[in-house]
Amino acid sequence: MLKRYRLDEIALIVARTTPYIPNFSKVNQPLITAEKLKWLSLGEDIRRLSQLDSAIDQWKWAKVPAKTIVFEKNSLDGANKHIFQCENVAYIAHDVVAIIPNESIILSDYLYYFFSWYQPNTDWRQLHHILIDIPSLEMQTNIVKLLKTSQQLLKNKKSLLTAVEELPLHIRNIAQQTEQHTRQLNDGFDQLQMYYNYTLHKIFTGELFRLNNTS
Repeated sequence: MLKRYRLDEIALIVARTTPYIPNFSKVNQPLITAEKLKWLSLGEDIRRLSQLDSAIDQWKWAKVPAKTIVFEKNSLDGANKHIFQCENVAYIAHDVVAIIPNESIILSDYLYYFFSWYQPNTDWRQLHHILIDIPSLEMQTNIVKLLKTSQQLLKNKKSLLTAVEELPLHIRNIAQQTEQHTRQLNDGFDQLQMYYNYTLHKIFTGELFRLNNTS
């Protein structure tokens, strides 16, 4: 069963203004700006980012907890959308938006996948109006496991294809078979990507749950 919420009912949206930050003099925390966010969304290790300097003006940055979802204010839709989920405490600049979920209602991972799929036809100032149909926490957990498994396989595509293509370097007389397996792997990954996108659509449009209710 789904329950509909507005985003600001299930998450704290941090943007525009910076709330009071206790113990701001603590250093060695990553600092996320819109420019750095682009690299994080492509898999860059957050530990390689610039660290917070205790001398920085405290009113320019906001401290956010682990599991916060961050994206750039000016690229919420289309191919230029960059989104990142913080594994640990971080600081954000004024040019990004942070969504801090209430995990008694919605899992951070579930909300992350929602925003990965969602193409908002709105300005970031109107994010609080977004409506989300949310299943039970148990259902969210199962959905997240499925999506993470698919995503991990897609992430490993390049390394798996490279490993197969390099087999002729180590084993004689298998070049033809290797080429065939590489094509099959490519086709398999293409199908997996289509399935992943199809699954996201089914989940977040509510179709998946309507089908389950009628079966």
